[in-house]
Amino acid sequence: MIRYFFIFLIFFNYAHASDVLNITFLGTGTPRPNIEKLGPSLLIKHKNYESLIDVGRGTTLRLNQIGNDFSKINEIYLSHFHFDHTIGLPDLWLTSNLWQKKTNTFVFGPAGVKKFCNNIYEAYKLDLKYRLKEKSYSKLVCFNFDNYEDNKAKSSVNISSFKNNHGHVDNSYGFRISFQDKKIVYSGDTSVSENVLSNAKDADILIHEVIAMSDKIYEKNKKLRDVAATHTTVKQLISILKKTKPKLTILNHALLFGVSEKSVLEKIKKDYKGEVIFSYDLMSLDVGKEINIFNLGITNGK
Repeated sequence: MIRYFFIFLIFFNYAHASDVLNITFLGTGTPRPNIEKLGPSLLIKHKNYESLIDVGRGTTLRLNQIGNDFSKINEIYLSHFHFDHTIGLPDLWLTSNLWQKKTNTFVFGPAGVKKFCNNIYEAYKLDLKYRLKEKSYSKLVCFNFDNYEDNKAKSSVNISSFKNNHGHVDNSYGFRISFQDKKIVYSGDTSVSENVLSNAKDADILIHEVIAMSDKIYEKNKKLRDVAATHTTVKQLISILKKTKPKLTILNHALLFGVSEKSVLEKIKKDYKGEVIFSYDLMSLDVGKEINIFNLGITNGK
């Protein structure tokens, strides 16, 4: 059963201590600046376990809004290296050190993630020197997906990666989150991907990207046509949903040009009868025996 709660508790971290998995959409946006939809990032919580999937623009601000002080976030999973999914990482890391985070943060990502993390350190080493002097500080410890299993925290939450098909990006990934008998799949940025299809089959929740635009924009803008080829169109999404049959589909990282969320949902519902909603910043789900959804559309007044 899926239940919706329109209780607007922005500044209260409502992830319960009971035996449920909490997922909070910290950011649901795209590279386009939008104060209501910050960069893509998911907070995964179960009891004392906390991790992030992607760290887009404004992740640290959203964590502050829900009263999270970063101290328990010790695992971060990067789907790929497009800036809108990673630009919040330096901010999160440096701010957590100002907040005197004691533990290192483990970052898991595609090939090249160690160099990526080293470059962040190089970019901010003067700031670390000025602020922290010779004191010890929380570090970014980074591992490729090929060798990260032994370094993950022991938890009843298991996050595993799989390659998707993001067109021009050689190393792009989605994630499968397993908790008790529940399966949540995060597609990442992708066009139609066999790995997404196989992992999402009968999922409890499928978090999937989508792109949609008006016919006029599509015909006149070659750049957007190229972009559309690396993402999932509404027609493709409907086919994916019919094949995978998730209990709940949440549309995330929606690239919409000249069309509305309402029109996209109407088009989907003509050919697919399952539960489909859009994600919004600060929307939160408790996943246990049932799925409870809080703060639906809170940042844009819906």
